[in-house]
Amino acid sequence: MRSIEKIVTSEDVMLGQFRISQPLPVKELRQVDPFLLLHHAGPKHHNPGQKGLNVEAHPHTGFEPVTFVFSGEVEHRDSLGNESIIKSGGVQWITAGRGIVHSEKASAEFQNKGGEFEIIQLWINLPKAFKKTDPRYYGYDAEDIPFYLSDDKKTRLNIVAGIYKNITGPVDSLTNTTAYTAYMDEFSNLDLEFKDSENVIFYVLNGHVRVDNKDIKDKQLAVFNRDDTQINIHSMLKSKLLILAGNPLKEPVFHYGPFVLNTKDEVIDALNDYESGKMGYLQ
Repeated sequence: MRSIEKIVTSEDVMLGQFRISQPLPVKELRQVDPFLLLHHAGPKHHNPGQKGLNVEAHPHTGFEPVTFVFSGEVEHRDSLGNESIIKSGGVQWITAGRGIVHSEKASAEFQNKGGEFEIIQLWINLPKAFKKTDPRYYGYDAEDIPFYLSDDKKTRLNIVAGIYKNITGPVDSLTNTTAYTAYMDEFSNLDLEFKDSENVIFYVLNGHVRVDNKDIKDKQLAVFNRDDTQINIHSMLKSKLLILAGNPLKEPVFHYGPFVLNTKDEVIDALNDYESGKMGYLQ
């Protein structure tokens, strides 16, 4: 079985007017190549008429920003002309490539009716060969995402990207990332297998699981060593997890806000592209 290298607890940070949990990056864990950032907003109850999430138009380049919607509704608009509303259980997957401008906010319907809201945004680095690729956007509703249900019905694994037991997720990622969301009842088990070359991380949104004889609890992230291919998860409580695996790029990273490239000069070029409108506009 793979062993756990490190377990980190999320820090509370402010993103605009919203308080979120951030397990990556933190002081003791700057990145887990190719994963750069993980933001967890919620769970939080919104009253009818409450504004909720509202991130105005902003650029991205050089990586893949991914939003997992666990509850609530997220409205997306971008400079490619895409508009969509992703509801509970859905995912929006963006390959920013050479540049895209987009906005995210709670949908008008959700703001009117209120309810529970919980999302995760993940940043996945793109290899240098794909940093200037054409941007693209994919929105997946819950029914677009296949799942595995254990024989005892105690564990459900949604396959967003990658393969599990011959079930293939809908995302065709340039990074070949594996991304699962797992829902486990108390005292249930899940066996997983990854390539020995891949970096693997788990994030527990809520609950309590035991892996490698170590406990991972609410808003904690576990980083695994690359010392085996098998991992077994045993849930101590009803738990919800995000499970990620990806091949390390082993490339230099120069990061400036929403621009993730390899050198300072490349970031300066990307800033010029954004300011000159080469990444498009969002009205």
